[in-house]
Amino acid sequence: MIMLNRLLRELRIELYWIKKVMIRRWRLDTPIGVVGIIALLSGLGLFLLIGQGIAKVFRAAIPWVAGTSVGTIYWSSIGFALKASSLFLLFSASLVVLLWLKTRYRS
Repeated sequence: MIMLNRLLRELRIELYWIKKVMIRRWRLDTPIGVVGIIALLSGLGLFLLIGQGIAKVFRAAIPWVAGTSVGTIYWSSIGFALKASSLFLLFSASLVVLLWLKTRYRS
């Protein structure tokens, strides 16, 4: 039990310093760093979502859509449109805020 407590204590200390180094390296203590990470992650998510949507269109287009699966294709396209538009809105807003912060706050 004592050995386990020592191991957990060492892990907590290591994780604390790893967090400190990552915050300092990626400048997450500044608004520009936080918005930059948000823009990067939302852009990557948008890229992956558009790729999935294109793959879904190809999968749906190869076997011609029968009468019973029209509703499924319709609702999946609406779900894709909602996801893509919300991610695009997040990406666009974070890019605008990032550019505004870059021009406003000079280090």
